Amino acid sequence: MDSKFWANVALCVVLGILVVLGLSRLSSALTPKGLFVEDPEPSAEAAPLMQQVTLLDYSLAEKPGQMVKARFTVQNESARDIRDLDILCEFYDRNGKYVDRKHWLLADTIPAGSRDSHSWLDRRFVNTRAGGVRCRIADFRVVGEPFFKLHRAEEGHGGEHGMATDEGHPASHGGHEVHGEATHH
Repeated sequence: MDSKFWANVALCVVLGILVVLGLSRLSSALTPKGLFVEDPEPSAEAAPLMQQVTLLDYSLAEKPGQMVKARFTVQNESARDIRDLDILCEFYDRNGKYVDRKHWLLADTIPAGSRDSHSWLDRRFVNTRAGGVRCRIADFRVVGEPFFKLHRAEEGHGGEHGMATDEGHPASHGGHEVHGEATHH
């Protein structure tokens, strides 16, 4: 047994201690719902309206081929249009113990004061022990003013804007519309 052997033993002991310390700290990051899993908080714009936007009804059904059919009915009683609803569904086994969670994104706009239902059939891998489900709205976006608005000019306002001859130069014929096919020389 030479010094190289004892150096390897010491290195293994030090690495073992580091692994044990790392695993002990890792256990504090393990929540009842998984490693580093936290409950999502609504965004700052959605938080004030969260009580006025409710998930009235939902149903999830398993179909052949690991397909899940989901239907959600949402009531928007706020004075603002909303969109991009994040629906969080948590699955529980027959004893009520947490087993899995999935998110659904309702990308449609739900106008203020209305009720909408949305259905999906898509491939989802849900834990096979799941016997019950609880869904809730986790977040959404408030529809704001558009970033820009298109301005469409009526015919007869100058006429030269946007018109081109077959050579690509602006038309110079007094604003009359030109019909026909473009030819390349």
